[in-house]
Amino acid sequence: MSLALNDLLICCRHLEHDRATERRKEVEKFKRLIRDPETVQHLDRHSDSKQTKYLNWDAVFRFLQKYVQKETECLRTAKPSVSASTQATRQKKMQEISSLVKYFIKCANKRAPRLKCQELLNYIMDTVKDSSNGPVYGADCSNILLKDILSVRKYWCEISQQQWLELFSVYFGLYLKPAQDINRVLVARIIHAVTKGCCSQTDGLNAKFLDFFSKAIQHARQEKSSAGLNHILAAFIIFLKTLAVNFRIRVCQLGDEILPTLLYIWTQHRLNDSLKEVIIELFQLQVYVHHPKGAKTQEKGAYESSKWKSILYNLYDLLINEISHIGSRGKYSSGSRNVAVKENLIELMADICHQIFNEDTRSLEISQSYTTTQRELNDYSTPCKKKKIELGWEVIKDHLQKSQSDFDLVPWLQITTQLISKYPSSLPNYELSPLLMILYQLLPQHRHGERTPYVLRCLTEVALCQGKKSNLEVSQKSDLLKFWIKIWSLTFRGISSEQIQAENFGLLGAIIQGRLIEVDREFWKLFTGSACRPSCPAVCCLTLAATVCVVPETVKTGVEHSLCELNRSCSLKELIMKWLLLYHLEDDFEDGTELPPVLHSNFPHLAVEKILVSLTMKNCKAAMNFLQRVPECEQHQKDQEEPSFSEVEELFLQTTFDKMDFLTIVKECAVEKHQSTVGFSVHQNLKESLDRYLLGLSEQLLHNYSSETTNAETLIRCSSLLVGVLGCYCYVGVIAEEEAYRSELFQKAKSLMQCAGESITLFKSKTNEESRIASLRNMMNLCTSCLCNCTKPSPNKIASRFFLRLLTSKLMNDIADICRSLASFIRKPSDFGEAESLEDEADENLMEVEDQSSMTLFSDYPPGSSSDAPMSGDGQSTFGAMNPLAEEHLSKQDLLFLDMLKFLCVCVTTAQTSPVSFRAADIRRKLLMLIDTSMLDPTKSLHLHMYLLLLKELPGEEYPLPMEEVVELLKPLSNVCSLYRRDQDVCKTLLNHFVHVVRNLCQGDMDAENTRDAQGQFLTVIGAF
Repeated sequence: MSLALNDLLICCRHLEHDRATERRKEVEKFKRLIRDPETVQHLDRHSDSKQTKYLNWDAVFRFLQKYVQKETECLRTAKPSVSASTQATRQKKMQEISSLVKYFIKCANKRAPRLKCQELLNYIMDTVKDSSNGPVYGADCSNILLKDILSVRKYWCEISQQQWLELFSVYFGLYLKPAQDINRVLVARIIHAVTKGCCSQTDGLNAKFLDFFSKAIQHARQEKSSAGLNHILAAFIIFLKTLAVNFRIRVCQLGDEILPTLLYIWTQHRLNDSLKEVIIELFQLQVYVHHPKGAKTQEKGAYESSKWKSILYNLYDLLINEISHIGSRGKYSSGSRNVAVKENLIELMADICHQIFNEDTRSLEISQSYTTTQRELNDYSTPCKKKKIELGWEVIKDHLQKSQSDFDLVPWLQITTQLISKYPSSLPNYELSPLLMILYQLLPQHRHGERTPYVLRCLTEVALCQGKKSNLEVSQKSDLLKFWIKIWSLTFRGISSEQIQAENFGLLGAIIQGRLIEVDREFWKLFTGSACRPSCPAVCCLTLAATVCVVPETVKTGVEHSLCELNRSCSLKELIMKWLLLYHLEDDFEDGTELPPVLHSNFPHLAVEKILVSLTMKNCKAAMNFLQRVPECEQHQKDQEEPSFSEVEELFLQTTFDKMDFLTIVKECAVEKHQSTVGFSVHQNLKESLDRYLLGLSEQLLHNYSSETTNAETLIRCSSLLVGVLGCYCYVGVIAEEEAYRSELFQKAKSLMQCAGESITLFKSKTNEESRIASLRNMMNLCTSCLCNCTKPSPNKIASRFFLRLLTSKLMNDIADICRSLASFIRKPSDFGEAESLEDEADENLMEVEDQSSMTLFSDYPPGSSSDAPMSGDGQSTFGAMNPLAEEHLSKQDLLFLDMLKFLCVCVTTAQTSPVSFRAADIRRKLLMLIDTSMLDPTKSLHLHMYLLLLKELPGEEYPLPMEEVVELLKPLSNVCSLYRRDQDVCKTLLNHFVHVVRNLCQGDMDAENTRDAQGQFLTVIGAF
């Protein structure tokens, strides 16, 4: 044993000395030794090697616990009746002991969590359970649990199911303890974190634990204290989401039982906004569980009960009052306030309106039993309070008319928009005209006011809703047409207002899509002159117009028309093409010429290209419909997916055995086939004009190109535009693919990509330049979006093949080399294991005696304090340990690396069926070298991300990897699974990423040795799960 460790061992033994003065001396020596660099180095090494015969951090912790026990026993056996100063001295002594334990844990775990989780948990649970330890010990132990155990992923994964349940029971017992000196906020935060851990790391809490939450909510009502209630309800939501899949009826019944109490708390207590947010989320969850996908009857999948119906009516009344209160606060508060109400409240209100609005019921008397006190409930002679509420579309129309204040109007415009958007059938035919008249009257007022965009969005949803109604009477259609003509005119005139241009174009597009009016020639002028610039909303509107309407041959457009007449007459189609590309006359091409938005803004994939190509066709409408009819590429759909409760709702609906829309969509898409392209003929003059405009644009970029100043994103967007146009031409049968490869447009696209590639080459030697990282990430995402590895024929697929041909061998190898450099840049965790000086200010501050008045386990926050706000620096601990796959673990370089890696994977996967200018096998080999045992360190978050990405993206769904490469890909799998076997979030991600590997393993030669090896490795891992 080293001299340093020997000194520490002697010091630890002396901590048990019978004399208090001797122990006090040894404590000072102990604090000095545990931050001595040499001592720390030895303790770290022995703890990591698991050698119990040497002194390690766990052994030192056991000595420290004995010291704490001895000091605590001395304080406990001391005379109880002493002076106030003696009591203060004892209290200070307890604080010093508690701070020493916190300091020791910080020192031991500063470089990595080295103390055993079991030892820490046992110490904390024993201390918290022993009420004689007093408030100081309890508070400090709870803080250690929250910040130093539940926020550390290693400990989070090592806690057993039994320990999670014990933590839950102990801390819920503390929360429900009637004593006034409990700090319920701290306890509630621990309950929140423990519930998340229990639900994510184990089979979940048993349904019997629901009683704890019921008691906590009842307690909040009786005690009139909501301290920590937002954390309790957040934990409750986590629990219910886990429970709902298998215990839907139990969750519904619990909602029927608890929600009236929450209604009471909302109306009778003064709640802060954070607590209201959580209550709204809980109400919303209950609505989803009771009415999946808006189901209104039991036959359609709803859970019905008279108690729930009463809750819905009372909740409806409460939300109306809340919205009115928000509006009043906005009107009478000083300063500027947002006129809009938060979307979660609007969505909840819309869902409730959908459930309770009935054509036969205009008003209803409801019982407000939730407002009755406990004493009144026991006195059966006391009647429940009654209240009459108004229902139906009359309520919405009244609120849209009775006030001129934006604070009163906008929330109801939001509700109306959400209700019609989510449930179009909820708007009866006979309400269309009255609602449209009200919205039309709101439109001209305060044209530039805050309400205007909300009126326009609402009108957009009404237009889309009317377009879906096929049973309108002729007289009603005639009345509606008059309104739509007036609305069209107002909207058309306001298109030049940039603030509401998106909403204006959205409304015009919805009117066109629903075929609500005949589009006149004036409309097309929007896309020929200076009234507006090309933008995403404008392009979407133009797409709808070109799909539904026939584009006129000509329109009189003033200056542009006279300019065209100098040489020949310009058709409307050509003017639209020039507008989209901001094309100028040849003599106007100068260095300072403005680039069109299509080269520096994001547009829907291939939207501009489809419009340009269809405009060159003799039958523009048919061509546009043909190009739009192709289902969206799966690659682009995946990026739009986001997790929600929707899947659980669909599961509930399937139990009804009714035919549901979501069950038929996939089937319809699956049988869709590529239709014949016969019948499309091109206007040769228009095609030549488009080629000329595109070539002029690309020549302008190449002429002004500078490797230092030119934005590479612009070059890639232009390349994508050129090959996108070629792809659409090929798809409609105007040109063959081989002809496209020889075209001048394709050659220009290659030149542009070569220039863009130079920025990658420059970055190879400057990977630390943050200014270039954001630009390169955008480049990689742009390039990936241009690729499509789906097998269905589509413009996307053809354009993807063209784009793939633009990628040179040098560009691909440069990106692969940067990936290798970035992957090896991070230091290994062992590099951080070297002894570091712990004598920093933060650690020293831990030993200072803190003011425990606001942080003890047994004292509430003072009135008026923001008790539910997370404490500085530990917000994450409220929700448990951070997932190793969380983006917060990654630097900007790491995110760039993963973007580049994904791009390379998509390239080599797609390249298996397309001719390319690089060797895909060489790039795959370089990618697989990244996960070689000499390089891969799965303990690093970046390397874990890297391996999971390769596992998911490299084995293509339709393009299998060679079996020897599958073997290489699977080699690290058992090690990664073993390392993260207790981390359920990582395990879930791994299992989801196995799908393509399985398909690969089914497609090889079953008798080949490589195939058997790969299958053996895979089945071994799956067997472990």
